[in-house]
Amino acid sequence: MTNRILIGSAIVLAAWLSACSSSKKITSSPAPPPVAKSLPPLTESVLNLPIKVVITPFLQQAEKMAPKEITSDGWPAYMPSGCDFRYKYRFVRSMFRFSCINNRVTVNMNGNYQIAGSKTVCVMGQSVSPWINGSCGFGTEPMRRVNISLVSDLSFTPDYRLQTRTRVDKVQAIDKCLVTIFNNDVTQEVMDSIAASVNSFGINLDNSINNMRFDEVLQPVAEKAGKKIPLSTYGYLKLNASSVRMGSINYTKDTLAFTAGINCFPEISSDSTNHSVSRHLPPLSGTGAGSGFSLTANAVYDYTTIDTLLTRTLRNREFDVKGEKIRIAQVEVRGLDNYMVEFKISFTGSKRGTLFLKGSPELDVASQQLSVPDLEYDLNSSSIVLVLGKTFFNRQILESLRSQARINVTDLYQKNKQKIDSQFNRVITDGIVMQGGTTQLRLNGLVINKDNVQVQVNVSGNAGLVISKLPAQ
Repeated sequence: MTNRILIGSAIVLAAWLSACSSSKKITSSPAPPPVAKSLPPLTESVLNLPIKVVITPFLQQAEKMAPKEITSDGWPAYMPSGCDFRYKYRFVRSMFRFSCINNRVTVNMNGNYQIAGSKTVCVMGQSVSPWINGSCGFGTEPMRRVNISLVSDLSFTPDYRLQTRTRVDKVQAIDKCLVTIFNNDVTQEVMDSIAASVNSFGINLDNSINNMRFDEVLQPVAEKAGKKIPLSTYGYLKLNASSVRMGSINYTKDTLAFTAGINCFPEISSDSTNHSVSRHLPPLSGTGAGSGFSLTANAVYDYTTIDTLLTRTLRNREFDVKGEKIRIAQVEVRGLDNYMVEFKISFTGSKRGTLFLKGSPELDVASQQLSVPDLEYDLNSSSIVLVLGKTFFNRQILESLRSQARINVTDLYQKNKQKIDSQFNRVITDGIVMQGGTTQLRLNGLVINKDNVQVQVNVSGNAGLVISKLPAQ
């Protein structure tokens, strides 16, 4: 039966060749051109990138900048407050305690103060009596307690500079100082003086922070994002960022945390050449950001890359026909017209050789299956010898090839997930580390061209940056 089919196929082929060589002209309507294929419209992708900035060095610098003691002018001498009164004070603070919720930093510190005052009687602006002294917190008397809190509102400018606005929130005297000898409560004067000194510290702190160039520390990130990023053996990704957004800043365990949202139109190709490089991130806006990323990109692969992918996927697949086995050793692909390709399959096993097939690869988006349902022997190639001369290559083998020549995209992604995720866990530059991974990879469309293959792919997952070094001061 098989030989009859083969002989019949040969007769049909011979008749077709004879008809083509005949001088008799047969008029027929031209075949309609194939329907043009294209990928689905590309939507804007969103990459939400949690960023953690370890600010322990900054906190240490802030501790050094802030004086441990605040004293009245001329300490330990008295500071005049009118003709009939003079006083002096000293405030000693504790360590800073920081918190930050939704861009507002609160700095709390406890402290102790001591004060001494003198009173006299003045006539016509001149002292006419001896000075009577009184004090709180001197000698064996404990220093008085006070609590101070500052608030600082954080923001980033469009050029990625951190801005702060720091001021005293409250200065609360736990223990008041009543100088009993002349019955004068000088607590408020001392608190006002301490508040003025702390406000002065806040202004100096703001000036120091405002000079910090986060655009410089992020410059390596911008340059990396502006170039093609390797995706293991699946090509190279370029983000093409269109906008960057900033979420709220919060502080936990010596780390400032916020999320940057990046809108982009990424592209993937098998070509590693950077034909154009963007070296700057887009201007920063203050709108909020979400979580995770979902990148949809149009990818262009040359057939050399397709050969590698198919060989790695199909190598060592076995076909068992009537007790005989063949095993795929290598696959090469060549683009044809009308969205078709030619497969050159080298095989070993019970039979050894090279088989040429052709067909139209199709993608089932719902099941994420790549298949070639119209796979046929290529009669225009040397496989015709195999078809006509080897009974082993019959329709049963062809049906088996059609059923086996399927690639499940989800399974392929799971097998290579570790390699893909390794690109999301690496050192970008000294002091900046990326951490994360993917959760899903799907194909949205497939177009077979003669010179390349176009695919639309969607990748989702999570990624973040950890900045352990602040920009130079």
